[in-house]
Amino acid sequence: MKELILAETSLWFSQIPLESLHTLDPSLGGVFYVISTICHYLGGSSFFLGLISFLYIYYRPKLAFQIALGLLTSGILGYLSKFYFESPRPFPYPEVFDEKAFGLPSGHVYTTTVVWGMLAYYIPILWLRIVSIFIILIMPFSRMYLKVHYLGDVSLGFGLGILHLIILLTLLNQFYVPKDKVFIETKQYRTLSLLGIVITLLPITLDSPFLSEEHHYTLVGMIMSSGALGGFWLGILFYPRLSKKEFLNWSMPNLSFQFGSNSFGTFWKAFLVRLLVLGTIIVLLYVVPGILIKKSIWKDDLFLRYIRYLVVGFALVCIVPLTLQKIQKGKFLQN
Repeated sequence: MKELILAETSLWFSQIPLESLHTLDPSLGGVFYVISTICHYLGGSSFFLGLISFLYIYYRPKLAFQIALGLLTSGILGYLSKFYFESPRPFPYPEVFDEKAFGLPSGHVYTTTVVWGMLAYYIPILWLRIVSIFIILIMPFSRMYLKVHYLGDVSLGFGLGILHLIILLTLLNQFYVPKDKVFIETKQYRTLSLLGIVITLLPITLDSPFLSEEHHYTLVGMIMSSGALGGFWLGILFYPRLSKKEFLNWSMPNLSFQFGSNSFGTFWKAFLVRLLVLGTIIVLLYVVPGILIKKSIWKDDLFLRYIRYLVVGFALVCIVPLTLQKIQKGKFLQN
């Protein structure tokens, strides 16, 4: 108990660093608040899942899997650490940002370091790398400025994120063939996929009717990440078996602005059709079930929450491209 009080009164878990970031507010007119609010959403799960969906449907399927693996594993480990450390957030709690889980480590800083770090590593575009590095570096300060995390929270989140990023990139470079852009084959990954699905079920065993509110919301975040990752593994298991070989890899048609070229119309048709299919399936399998569940007696059931995110992950990986294959013989999924 004495050590806990000492930790909470130290600089690492003190209001002093948080308050010091507000000293320039009058002269800058709330610029820090705007930047911090933007960072709050850029490091959130909704933005990252949207980003992964975009990369998967419009850019490269394998890159989307790599980013998803980084996001969801860092999400699971981050929430698991919160659950273990049981460290409270700064008081009073800023309810406008809806952060009810424990604070140590900062999940935003952890996942942002991993995901934006992977984007900077795998996409060799100068402006994207500059933006990624800026977001990674500014995220810890934005979380302290909004008073949702202490200095100790963001420091541990950043350290874990760097370590996670290095380990993940090392493993992917060793076991993942970078030159092979074809969709993951089930012959090589069937056992790994099944093992991944089983592992994602483990956080549900932590559920208990005696959990505190902070424990409950921390576990909710962990199960959301676990369910989505389980859905991705399930999609990897089934999609190559149900798809035609010519649809194991795709990207967007080349966009040309040359006079008389049909590529401009072809590009936007493919873009809009893919967006329509993606949006329709997400609404039917994620948004509508979520609304119905919130109005039912099962709204707090964690296993049902796991299934919901498993379904949306599976739908993104498997059902969306299979649906596009059925529309005009896959015309809008081909390069």
